[in-house]
Amino acid sequence: MTDAPHSFTKTSWPLGAPDGGGCCTGCPIREGCALAADTYVSCPITGSTPPPAPPAHIPTPAPAVDAYEEAPAERRFDVTAVASRGVEAAISGAFGFGWTDLATAVIERSARFDSDGNPVDWDRLQIKRNLLCIALATAVPIGDHTATVWVADALRTYGIRAALMPAGAALAIVGPVFLGKHASNAFGALCKGLWGIAAFTSKALWRFLASGLGWIVTRPAIWAVICGLATATWRFVVYRLTGAV
Repeated sequence: MTDAPHSFTKTSWPLGAPDGGGCCTGCPIREGCALAADTYVSCPITGSTPPPAPPAHIPTPAPAVDAYEEAPAERRFDVTAVASRGVEAAISGAFGFGWTDLATAVIERSARFDSDGNPVDWDRLQIKRNLLCIALATAVPIGDHTATVWVADALRTYGIRAALMPAGAALAIVGPVFLGKHASNAFGALCKGLWGIAAFTSKALWRFLASGLGWIVTRPAIWAVICGLATATWRFVVYRLTGAV
């Protein structure tokens, strides 16, 4: 009579080492094994004799979190980002709710995948915010005209000088102050004070422009230049085609 297919003989049974000194004696992971025993002939977990060595890479435990450590930049609370969303909602309300959302939905539905089949990330373009900035640049009057018309008139009247004149005026003011602060007289002290005020103001302005609220100034200005250049070009083409003065 033979044994059943899954029965074990004395030599095949893991506890078959009669005098001890089994495979668990020199096992490298004996300390952390709950089934370790001195009488095992083969490893009850892997079935090999001796059991394989542990992997070369052992995961290290995560370091303890310091409650006083500064949070990463992506998890910090940015008050300018919250204020930016509030300003965006206020501007959207001033121009009427709904039309920017409708335009954004139409644009996003126009192309959901690119030519390679990848989904288009429309959120990176910030369509709603750009539409509001275009409306600010083309519809909100600054004095007698909108910002777009001011840029178009300046380009038509002064040409390239419209960009060079402000830069030249700023250089004419900053240059003497920068050179004068090296003087050792009263004029030098005055220039040092003016230079310090200018440096502090420029740093504060740069920090504001680089914050989450900076788009309120930079993006309408950029769209004013773009729309003004387009308006000036359109005027030039129409005047040339119609012969108007």
